[in-house]
Amino acid sequence: MGVDTQILLWVNQGWAHPWLDALLPWLSQRTTFSLPLLGLLLAGLAWRGGRRGLYLWLLLAATVVSGDLLGNLLKQLFAQPRPCFEIWEQLRAVGGGVLGQCDAPVTGMPSSHALNFFAVALFLAVTVRRAWLTVGLLLVAVGVGLSRLYLGKHYPSQVLTGALVGVAWGALIGLLVRRFLPALVRPLRPEPAVAGERSRAGS
Repeated sequence: MGVDTQILLWVNQGWAHPWLDALLPWLSQRTTFSLPLLGLLLAGLAWRGGRRGLYLWLLLAATVVSGDLLGNLLKQLFAQPRPCFEIWEQLRAVGGGVLGQCDAPVTGMPSSHALNFFAVALFLAVTVRRAWLTVGLLLVAVGVGLSRLYLGKHYPSQVLTGALVGVAWGALIGLLVRRFLPALVRPLRPEPAVAGERSRAGS
C-alpha cells in the first residue's frame, strides 16, 4: 500500500466523526456551497466596487470556467483512476450505508474542486489584495481539498496537484488583469483620508 493510499484511508477512516460527516460533504457540493459562495463574492464585489466589481467578478467566473477546462484536459492527459473506482472496497461510506464503485475510472488527476477553489483564492489575492479575504478563501480551499479525501473521491496527490495548478492559474489570470486592465484593480473603495490629510486639504 503506497503513501498516497495510506494518507487517504487515514483521513477517510481515521477522521470519522458525525460533525465532519455533515460539514465536509457540504463543502464538496456545488449547488449548496460553491454557487452560493460565488453569489456572495458577487454581492461583495458589486457592493465595494459597483460596475468595476461586477466586471472583476465576471473575470473571476471566467477563471473558474477556464480552470474547469484546464482540469479536464489534464485529466485526459494523466488518465489516473480515482480511489472510489480503484480501492472502493477499502473506503468508508461517509454518513453510513454501503459505498459502491464510482463510474469515473480515469478522471482523478487533478482534483477540479481543489483547482477551482485555489484559483479563486489566488485570483482575488492578486487583484483585490485584502489579507482577510485571501486567508478566508485559502482556508475554504483547504477545507474543500480535505473534503475530497474524506469522501474518498481523490488521492492526496490528486488534490495537491489540483491545488498547485489552481494557485498558478489563479495567480496568472490575476496578474494578467493587473497588467492589462489596471482600472479594474484600483481599490474598490478608496480608503478614508487621515486627519492630517483632511486638514491640509481644508487649508
